[in-house]
Amino acid sequence: MTAPARSEQRDTVEVQPGLRTLLRDWARASLLFGANRIAAHVPSHLFRIAYYRHVLGWEIGPNVSIHTGLRIYGGRGRVWIGRNSTFQIDCLIAGAGMTDLRIGENVAVAYRSTILLGGHDPSCPDFKAIVSPVTLEDRVFVAANVTILPGVTMGEGSVAAAGAVVTRNVEPYTIVGGNPAKPIGQRRRDLRYDAPTYWPLH
Repeated sequence: MTAPARSEQRDTVEVQPGLRTLLRDWARASLLFGANRIAAHVPSHLFRIAYYRHVLGWEIGPNVSIHTGLRIYGGRGRVWIGRNSTFQIDCLIAGAGMTDLRIGENVAVAYRSTILLGGHDPSCPDFKAIVSPVTLEDRVFVAANVTILPGVTMGEGSVAAAGAVVTRNVEPYTIVGGNPAKPIGQRRRDLRYDAPTYWPLH
């Protein structure tokens, strides 16, 4: 009578991890569905900030504005956004929660810009996934339609011009543009503005 009991216990141990993985994946998908299909389209900054803060587990400073249409792929947590920073309409963060995304104070990310925290190794037989953190230091300006690739740090006060594809680190107060982005100018260092931008109903 003892052998069947051991067999049942063994079967339970084999099935349980698969069930946990399935439930975890569904829970993560549900949170991201709520972020992308509901929170991103509710015309309230307060609602969106509350969702990202309390449901997705982001750490968000005061006076942060996140406009409508932000798309998020990845998981929970590991996103830090400093005070007075802003994401404008229809931005994308791919790989959130899979590695660290750190955004300083008074950072402005303009329309339809993309931050990539992960990708795949095309030379790997298994198409291995790779993630690498991204950091935007204080008073970085990311202009419209910019793409920032995994592993990039943009130094304090630096700028990515519209349409730039930023593939490597950017020195402080340097302006980069093009694909791949290269230095095209310098920014003055006596910056003292605040970056929050609130478009009503956006």
